[in-house]
Amino acid sequence: MRSKSPQKPPPSDAETAEYMRSLAERFVEHTRADGHFLDWDPAFIHHLDNYCTQFAASKPPPEVIHSVIMGAGAYLGEMIVRNAAWTWVYCTSESAAAVESPDGVRGYPHNKVAKRIHNGTDHDIEAFFKYAMTGVVPHGTTARVIKPSWWKRLRSRS
Repeated sequence: MRSKSPQKPPPSDAETAEYMRSLAERFVEHTRADGHFLDWDPAFIHHLDNYCTQFAASKPPPEVIHSVIMGAGAYLGEMIVRNAAWTWVYCTSESAAAVESPDGVRGYPHNKVAKRIHNGTDHDIEAFFKYAMTGVVPHGTTARVIKPSWWKRLRSRS
């Protein structure tokens, strides 16, 4: 009989934030080396949509797609964290990094980037970013806001 190895605890929110920040910064450096201009200025968020379109058109192998989703998702999330009052959190129910607004709304930037790469322009990264910045769901998007129940938000603050 084999014994189960102890399962590693999930990362803390602080560890998640540090890792995502580092991953985002590396992504920006690597894309600049490839001739793309990604910056921390919100006015340039549309460059990420353009980058994803060009990347998807190049038909890269799955392992490269995964790597870009991780880097671009970290960049998108870090743009939200740096320019809005959101924070990085680790969502144990999704086993994923997420960004969370002060009132408990969560966004999954890696999922958004994956949808943009796999499904195209219906998944507008700029609209996702603008929602995080303003709290207003952009007209014509399929965005939906699902807030955690009041008791989950209350429990998460304790």
